[in-house]
Amino acid sequence: MSTILNDSTPLERYGHNLTELAKLGAFSPLSGQDAVINRLFQVLLRENKCNPVLLGSHEAGRWAALIEVTRRMAIGDAPDLLPDKQVIVLDYEALLAGLPEHIFRPRVVKSYSFDALIHAKPGSEERAFLERLRGQPSLEEKDTPTKRLQLLFTAMHQAAGSFLLLVDHFHRIVGGEWDRYPIDVAPLLKPMLARRQIQLIGACTLEHYRQHIERDAAIQRRCQEICMPEVKDHP
Repeated sequence: MSTILNDSTPLERYGHNLTELAKLGAFSPLSGQDAVINRLFQVLLRENKCNPVLLGSHEAGRWAALIEVTRRMAIGDAPDLLPDKQVIVLDYEALLAGLPEHIFRPRVVKSYSFDALIHAKPGSEERAFLERLRGQPSLEEKDTPTKRLQLLFTAMHQAAGSFLLLVDHFHRIVGGEWDRYPIDVAPLLKPMLARRQIQLIGACTLEHYRQHIERDAAIQRRCQEICMPEVKDHP
């Protein structure tokens, strides 16, 4: 039986229910990617490393494969247990909607020693750095994309395995595009994946995976890379 969602839940505020769209016939069948689709199903049913990450350079191709996984699950054409799950695709724009401008300021990349900050003189770079920090609200006081994503994770956990979270551009949620998407839930994501409190399907390019995900051993241990065959462009 499907879990009923409404606009007041974080799953609906910050995501879209692809399963419901699939049940309405919104997606056409995809041919030619059975090997990738079956591999995704196999990984989802594992006890360990059960979070597949689809790697491919073409966003449209990745998206088509992920939609086909959702469609087959929605119509019952998937291994046992999977048709009972609903797929929620993360909506990045909803995560950012209505947030104040200071959320999107670039990270401070220059660092200062503790001693330099303690003895900062008026007019110095160190003193200016401290004054900028004092002028910003604390993380506990402000609404952020990270806090919104934390609410979504919590809702998934409370639903006891009823949902899969589909995250295209997976690197974004671990700080991979901070200037445009100021999100980094890696510290939260790692224990939740380890305890199987949530399950997700990620997707990104191989380059982004190597740069932002593979180097984090704790996340990489919970995810299984699946490479899509490269499609040659026709002249």
